[in-house]
Amino acid sequence: MASLATTAPAGAATVLRVTVRPRVLVCGWSGAGNVGDELLTEVLSTRLRSAGLDPVIRSVSPNATAAAHGGVAVAQRGFASVRAAFTVDAVVLGPGGIVQDHSSVWSLPAHLAPVVIARLRRRPVAGFGLGADPLRRSLSRWLVRRALVGAPIVVRDELSAAVMRDAGLHPEIDLDLVWELNHPESGAGEGLTVALGPVAGAGLWRPGRRRFVSDDTVSVVAALERLRDAVGGPVRLVAFRGARDVRFARSIAAALPNAELVEAGGAVSAVRDAAVVVTSRYHAALLAVAAGVPVLADVRQAKLASLAATDDLESHIIGFDSWDEVGALLPSPAGPARPSSSGATDTAIKHLVSACCPKGA
Repeated sequence: MASLATTAPAGAATVLRVTVRPRVLVCGWSGAGNVGDELLTEVLSTRLRSAGLDPVIRSVSPNATAAAHGGVAVAQRGFASVRAAFTVDAVVLGPGGIVQDHSSVWSLPAHLAPVVIARLRRRPVAGFGLGADPLRRSLSRWLVRRALVGAPIVVRDELSAAVMRDAGLHPEIDLDLVWELNHPESGAGEGLTVALGPVAGAGLWRPGRRRFVSDDTVSVVAALERLRDAVGGPVRLVAFRGARDVRFARSIAAALPNAELVEAGGAVSAVRDAAVVVTSRYHAALLAVAAGVPVLADVRQAKLASLAATDDLESHIIGFDSWDEVGALLPSPAGPARPSSSGATDTAIKHLVSACCPKGA
């Protein structure tokens, strides 16, 4: 994007000056139907624009991303985003929990490819709003280190920081970017909102989407029935991670009379308006806590365990690792959570702006 400005001393001819805003390729996980990733994209895009940078969003579905984020520039994930890495002024890894190698051997190299290209071109790189799971392979740690060494890296929790340090990097910790949204307090405060879905099972070569593993529907439904009896009100089923969660929600609805399936556009409101949220999805838990809605969280996933253990959030989240536990202890409303930023994201964005726009350039 360019803007025109005029400069001229008194009595002299007018001179046109073209100001070009640096373009930054944002390598998160937009366009896949993941509610949390779209919220992250919204926040980071706004932050970059406010800082004088123009984001180019890497997307699984460019049309969906452009529609969701006001016509923002988009690059198709794959070869198109690799080509974009050769033309932009900087590359950002993130936001989101994309530093992991358990879903498949291909995932991490695909995420890091544009970053590596930027490093080879001597363009600035950074990591914003990152979540990281323990890396299983020494090659994965080597790739992360080579891609990000010396760059500003901001992660969302201590677990992610430990993963990055284990790879030989020096991250800073700040709040997940979704905390920066305007979070109204809970509205209706009734019933259960359920945000569940499968995870990638064990494997190596096959993509994670071909190895989804779901909990036994009978156990889940039995637990939700116990909760419904205790809490009262409707049961709303929301899909925070696209089609995979939709399929699981439908299987639950088929066995749970009067359960309501909520469209993706109503997922955030359904979380904020519940009396209790039951979830295996990170951002469903975060949105609930921010609205003052108590959460029952599946802490078999490391990122949810880390969120549940965060200072000042322990009273908002009860973790479980077996469906037999659900319903035995109900969380109590604790009011909206408002954790404080460390300022690391602000500092890293300023560093990126300075790297893209050196003085005298």
